[in-house]
Amino acid sequence: MKIAHRSLLRKFGLFLCALLSGVLTSCTLVGPATVNSGRLAYNESIVETNNQQLLLLVLRNRYGERGNLLALNSVTANVSVTTKVSTQLGFGDSGDYLGNLVPFGAGVVYEENPTIFYSPVGGEKYADQLMSPLSLRELMLYASNLNDAARVYFAFVSRINDIHNPGFLYDSNPIDPRFSRLIELFWKLHKAQRLYWANNSHSSGRYSIVIDHYWPEYSADVDEIYTLLGLSAPEKFSSRMEIPVSMGPDNPVEGGVSISTRSIYNLLEILSAAIDVPEQDQVSGRALNYPPAGLVGQKLRVRRASAAPEGASTAVQYRNAWYYIDDTNQNTKLFFRLATTLMSVSIADSTSNDAAPLLTVPVSN
Repeated sequence: MKIAHRSLLRKFGLFLCALLSGVLTSCTLVGPATVNSGRLAYNESIVETNNQQLLLLVLRNRYGERGNLLALNSVTANVSVTTKVSTQLGFGDSGDYLGNLVPFGAGVVYEENPTIFYSPVGGEKYADQLMSPLSLRELMLYASNLNDAARVYFAFVSRINDIHNPGFLYDSNPIDPRFSRLIELFWKLHKAQRLYWANNSHSSGRYSIVIDHYWPEYSADVDEIYTLLGLSAPEKFSSRMEIPVSMGPDNPVEGGVSISTRSIYNLLEILSAAIDVPEQDQVSGRALNYPPAGLVGQKLRVRRASAAPEGASTAVQYRNAWYYIDDTNQNTKLFFRLATTLMSVSIADSTSNDAAPLLTVPVSN
């Protein structure tokens, strides 16, 4: 019997050593493993719900309903790992317990308890950012960094000098072909690295469109740009030409261009008009009707389906239907990305000074 007890205690000692080694190893690995899985999962969920939230806002706008947004301020995830060890030892004659008891037991419990902080988006500052025209700085940054700058001009700019690019065509006004041609030339020179935005060399806080090293291959294009803008071309073309830009239409610069931009709310209105709502909802007045779309809106579409769609970039359920942006519709995807980026900046700016979140949601597994 003593030999059996010694054997059992020896096995218990070996098991305990192995268990402690495993616990130490798990503590070493659980941190990196948590970051590897949790960070991507949280990030994916935040991006997806941000997109769904904006699409739902646009849908409510189409139906004349007031939409609301929640800003996600932070996510705090507390991770804990606990171990449990149990043993059952028998005393007396080994025949009374050997084969009937499980001598050792162990377990590791992993728990993650996130706390999510939300705050409703609203207030005067948010409304002002939503309704105000986009700044020339924003236009410059997006046009300079996005791969397809032409789409930025079509989306952001409503007028350059006397060339209009309206979001909607009221009173059957025709589209001015000069705008498309002007942006085509801008984009051609931009791709050739001959046209770019820069700080105005003569006035601080202002911007210029610079055309550089264009002669002789692009000289005809530059001459046409000046003609479309209604500017007098220099008597002698130089290797570098600078066209000053002002925020218009009430702040013109001599020899330059005056640009009017849309607001974020204008962009949301254009996207609202692109929603495929049921015809009976338009006829009955449940859904708002819009005039014919301008250049940018003609290429946008938010589709509708009776069931959860496949191949959707963003989808949300609303009024017993699914509304989504097709993953292959590059025009709508880019426009929506521009809108979500601008909205995220506006939300961050308008909620950055809040003393504390107004809604805290603890989540326990």
